[in-house]
Amino acid sequence: MSKKTITGPTVRPFVVAYDDEQGGRLSDLTVEFTPKPRLAYKIMQAGDRDRGGVLWARTDRPPLKGRSLKGKPIFSSMDPERQREAMHDLLCQVCSEPASRTREGWLFLDWRMPYDSPMWPEGSLTNMPPLCVTCVRVAVEQCPHARKFTAVRVRLPRLWGVSGNQYRPIKGGWEVDHSLPWLRYGDERLPMVLASQLIRELCKVTVVDLP
Repeated sequence: MSKKTITGPTVRPFVVAYDDEQGGRLSDLTVEFTPKPRLAYKIMQAGDRDRGGVLWARTDRPPLKGRSLKGKPIFSSMDPERQREAMHDLLCQVCSEPASRTREGWLFLDWRMPYDSPMWPEGSLTNMPPLCVTCVRVAVEQCPHARKFTAVRVRLPRLWGVSGNQYRPIKGGWEVDHSLPWLRYGDERLPMVLASQLIRELCKVTVVDLP
């Protein structure tokens, strides 16, 4: 009997972005002085800033009440609000239920990058929220990058910083620095950053077997 072949993802992760969800309008941005200048929305809403004072990107969404989500998932991108929620509350990035946690810690998938230290995966920085045991099996089965994955248990996944775009007001609009690296909380550039992903540092890491 031939093995079943999966030609594409069959599960829509909770954190995935959709093509009918658009980024917020730049015309909504302004600069406030407290007393130093920092990025703000003209009309601030609850949750626009995190506890570190960083401003977060908004998403304009189609009305979802009474309709199914018809947008096409963009599997290479994560929605800022859902990524932030899953990473902050340590929810599974696929099903949004609490991520798996044992005595060894929360379950994450990580992969080594050229710039990682010799101590990797200890101290690794990640923008990928944790997973539950059921969904980590789905991720390993369906993600095209699964060969790179290393499963780890993390006893101390520290909130480290954010990634996003840095904005500078110019005459008639905004200048955007899209090449901004991940920034640690406390970085002097953060007041002018519009964050789109929350970053955790993986500490007290134990490598475990993949399902």
